[in-house]
Amino acid sequence: MNQLLVLDLDGTLLRNDKTVSEETVQSLIEFKNRDNKILFATARPPRDAYKYVPQKLKDNPIICYNGACMIDGKEILYKKEMSKDTVHQIIKQSEKSGYHQICFEIDDKLYSNFDTSDFFGKAPTEIVDLRKLDMKTAYKVIICDKTPISQEFPTILPNTCKGIITDNGQLCQIMDQEVSKWNSVQSIIKTWNIKNEDIIAFGDDYNDLDMINHAGIGVAMGNAEKVVKETADFVTDTNMNEGISKYLKENIL
Repeated sequence: MNQLLVLDLDGTLLRNDKTVSEETVQSLIEFKNRDNKILFATARPPRDAYKYVPQKLKDNPIICYNGACMIDGKEILYKKEMSKDTVHQIIKQSEKSGYHQICFEIDDKLYSNFDTSDFFGKAPTEIVDLRKLDMKTAYKVIICDKTPISQEFPTILPNTCKGIITDNGQLCQIMDQEVSKWNSVQSIIKTWNIKNEDIIAFGDDYNDLDMINHAGIGVAMGNAEKVVKETADFVTDTNMNEGISKYLKENIL
């Protein structure tokens, strides 16, 4: 039976220092060597995604932007973007709600109307007047605020998009209404001849809920948000204590 392992990166595959243990790498290689598939799924953009994946695992596709695109090396396997009109409606609603620090992800480049270093460290960013930016579509809009963003905010966004609050409430990640990690997974499993019940999904944050809920087996990390643990079929150990490897060794390998 072919199985598919879908792995979130930050807080799941990656330890807090953004590395992956050799034990986890070897467990994943052994899993794949049994004629199974591995797919990474992250909120990160393509330019960042492969940077944190260990060299021995870079031959697996990655879902980026919470599901707005899927890449295999430099090839785009799937994408779902927002229109310019939707993006400008988001800006208007964000400012009306008191959120003025806004970023766009367009063609694997980050644009912002403020210095993003407090949120994204040294990530290359072009600071511009977002309303005047020459664009047709965007993969993602990110609202940033040091004060936790209101849980009500995503509910007042245009119905052509949806927002997910992550990172301890400091980010609201906004994508097309149809975007999710799970929908991106669905775009490829027929090609791989894999059924939903043969998918095992690992995650820790709100943007992992959809795939953990719908996968044949949803696994929450020990460090996951409470609602993720409540949704999952299993709760494994933390990202700092070999959670993925322990689950695989105890249940599959």
